[in-house]
Amino acid sequence: MGRETGRCGNPRPGEYLHAGKRIGRLRQMKTAVALHALLLALFIGSAHAQFGLDVDPFKLASGATKIAKGSSGVGLKEEMSIGGSVAVEIVAMEGGVWKDEAATRRVNLIGKSLARYSDRPTLQFRFAILNTDIVNGFSAPGGYVFITKGAYLAAENDDQLAAILAHEICHVTRRHALRIISRSEFISGVTDVAAGSSGDFAAYDMGVDKVTNTMLKTGYDSGSEFDADRMGRELATNTGFARNGLVTFLQKLQTLKLDNKSIFSTHPDLSERIEKLGGTASTTAKSSSSDEESGSALLKKSSR
Repeated sequence: MGRETGRCGNPRPGEYLHAGKRIGRLRQMKTAVALHALLLALFIGSAHAQFGLDVDPFKLASGATKIAKGSSGVGLKEEMSIGGSVAVEIVAMEGGVWKDEAATRRVNLIGKSLARYSDRPTLQFRFAILNTDIVNGFSAPGGYVFITKGAYLAAENDDQLAAILAHEICHVTRRHALRIISRSEFISGVTDVAAGSSGDFAAYDMGVDKVTNTMLKTGYDSGSEFDADRMGRELATNTGFARNGLVTFLQKLQTLKLDNKSIFSTHPDLSERIEKLGGTASTTAKSSSSDEESGSALLKKSSR
């Protein structure tokens, strides 16, 4: 038997609308299940404590109540909902999570130290390493921060690792991703889709897709990236890490001469970022010796 149709063999009136709602609910359910699976995977061993995802994954993946124009109109509940959905997409598209306990512990120790000195110290930041050899970092609204295995292994010391994480933390605290959504003409508001009431599932899906596409493909606009570089440097410095950590890391990447797609492909050109930060080979080499042990000393003190 075929599906029931109207008199002329076409779908009954309203069927497309109901189908759209079912598709929207299905995506929300898949997102919740995927996030739940991600959380369970991260809970294995020390990853449970290190990643710190101790919230209800189904609530975390629920729909936003409303996205107003302007990033200031997005509340924490909405931000967490969007961030949870985007985080699932990032992990799925970037090779999953690298389950190295020592590396994960180190990233979380540095990341949480930075988060305490950020502009949003009460936000529960979550850190993980993506199992891919490309050199990059990503973040999602709500405090999700990812560094790739390639970037982790390329960092020569804690100061450089802190610089990468601080950059991504500042994308979150400056709400760069939320601004992308609020500027989108197709976003007028999102009702509580997780509650099962009539909701703008299409708008929610487009919002998640747009943020994910920006994270993994196009990248933020150069202004947002330079802002995260500058604010990230201040955050790392205020936390006790070397001020030149990001510059020295970017300079190292220049010497590797890897394919452009393998190094911060979603970020501005390395030389331009170094120039904006006021870094030169001579100045950073001179300052690195005095700051060489700053990050390690801080971590040793914090771990006691």
